[in-house]
Amino acid sequence: MNEFLSTLSKEDRLNYELSMLYKQWGYKEYRMAKFEEYSFYSDNRDFLSSSGILAFNNSDGRLMALKPDITLSIVKNAKLTDALTKLYYNESVFRMTESSNDFKEIRQTGVEVLGKIDSYLVSEVLMLAAKSLRTIDEKYVLCVSHMSFIPSLLAEMKISENAKKEIISCIRGKNSHDLKAICDRCGVDEEKTELLIRLSGINGRLSSTLAELSALASNDEMKTACKELGFLDEALAGTDIAEKLYIDLSVLNNTEYYNGIIFQGYVEKAPKAVLSGGRYDKLAAKLRESTQAIGFAVYLDNLNLYYRKEREYDSDILILFDSDSSSVSLLSTVESFVSKGFSVRVEHNAPEGYKAKTVYSFENGALREVK
Repeated sequence: MNEFLSTLSKEDRLNYELSMLYKQWGYKEYRMAKFEEYSFYSDNRDFLSSSGILAFNNSDGRLMALKPDITLSIVKNAKLTDALTKLYYNESVFRMTESSNDFKEIRQTGVEVLGKIDSYLVSEVLMLAAKSLRTIDEKYVLCVSHMSFIPSLLAEMKISENAKKEIISCIRGKNSHDLKAICDRCGVDEEKTELLIRLSGINGRLSSTLAELSALASNDEMKTACKELGFLDEALAGTDIAEKLYIDLSVLNNTEYYNGIIFQGYVEKAPKAVLSGGRYDKLAAKLRESTQAIGFAVYLDNLNLYYRKEREYDSDILILFDSDSSSVSLLSTVESFVSKGFSVRVEHNAPEGYKAKTVYSFENGALREVK
């Protein structure tokens, strides 16, 4: 099996290894069975990470969409029972790139849990997210935030929605100077402005920042969030994952859909987050009444660029033969090598740049090693 995995691209190997990881934790594979109507994604456009939706006309005239998101379809279509719905998926989504107006196919894998979400399930999903990152690269960081800190403080401020969006943009960009200027312009009192700046600047390991967060918690929502983060810290204490968990309250998602813990994952060689997730009870309840949900997606599309695999050999054996000569026994010869676990390529001429451990010439029904 290790020999087989070594021949795969980074993307394909991760698809396999992550699927095995999620199965071990009791998650069932989910497959998209159909296209969704364009209106379904359009009505929930704010949840999508890309504004563009690639559409086409179905045979019955309905406007359909190539899926820009998996989570929406799972929440809409998954079968719900009294038990938890725990799913994983390997799917492609189609999104508009940031640098152009072109659409791109992006391969994703991830997990979703639907049902009654408690502190244990949050810690389980966070652990799976960390293990997913570690499968990509041992050098990773999982940044955790909570929607009860910054959003709850903004809700207390009597400022316009546009001003709140400007503030959130500054927080995401870690721009405290402009953040203060906006607060001053909007008449936010100095105490709340200072608290907002301090919260948005917190960045450190979960275990070492909890005390500071607790001291800054100024309302019941923040205090409840501190308890949730405390449970997470306690549940993961002593594991190697605990050293990789960082608090970063500048990680913010859409308040209309997300609540509770949210997170993003980074690996050493990739310049952007390769994993994103969180709790989205508000979205789940919008599509399925009284449903809670949490999950994450791993973006596999660019990992082959950042983790180029330099293989010493393209195959174990390269066999060169002349099609004019008798090759009746060549097929059985190749099969014999393959059955012993060797990888074999047969050619008339050696491909340019091709590397094999051993090269043979097949002549008169016999192999002759080519030095």
